[in-house]
Amino acid sequence: MKKLDSNTFDELLQEQEPSLRKPPSFDLREIGFVSPAGLVQLAAWSYQIARRKHRPRILVDDPSVRSYLVRAGFASAVGPVADIVPALNGDWGRYFRGSNPMLIEVTRIESASMLPDLLDRILLVLRQKLKYRETDAYDIAIAVSEVTQNTFDHNSSSYGFLSMQVYKSNPPFLEIGIADYGDGLLSTLRRNPKYKEIDDDKDAIAHCIRLGTSEHDDLTRGTGLHHLLEITYKQKAWFR
Repeated sequence: MKKLDSNTFDELLQEQEPSLRKPPSFDLREIGFVSPAGLVQLAAWSYQIARRKHRPRILVDDPSVRSYLVRAGFASAVGPVADIVPALNGDWGRYFRGSNPMLIEVTRIESASMLPDLLDRILLVLRQKLKYRETDAYDIAIAVSEVTQNTFDHNSSSYGFLSMQVYKSNPPFLEIGIADYGDGLLSTLRRNPKYKEIDDDKDAIAHCIRLGTSEHDDLTRGTGLHHLLEITYKQKAWFR
């Protein structure tokens, strides 16, 4: 079974780009599973294509995948800019939005005012459902807050997207997906004349995880990714 997740999205996109036509399409017809990370990356791709004055098509046949796109809020999130083909019959998923504590539907993040409610819902799952220790749960919430804040804090004409799903495996685990279609670390960092000589993404990432590195000449900025790396090391976790 083919999957659309954080590990396969770029590969699938590269496979399809050479054959893109107008309107551009993303072919999910061989996909049998989509993760929250896959959902938010596909949402960001849809809005990026729409910004280029095209209306993308998302091709999907599998009934279970089509149902999940609706229930996970993807259909309503991308409805203004993209078409799911064949067309879905209605958008009943919006009537259930917020009803399942184990799921955060694909949510478009436009400002910091949206974060407290989302973080509270994530903390509720971590503490009450998955029984995380309080300090560990707050570490994760801080990491999510930092990454999500960056999706709009450094971009003026794009959005971030967040989605969460708890999987009832043994033991159960949670996946949180965050994506945006902004300028990226390299372009953002080079807005600061101190970093204008940086010329590739790898070097930009190496700089951004250092304390005090920012597009802004402000001693209070440039702490977020450094602290995110500290939390990742502390929890022995991987953020992909």
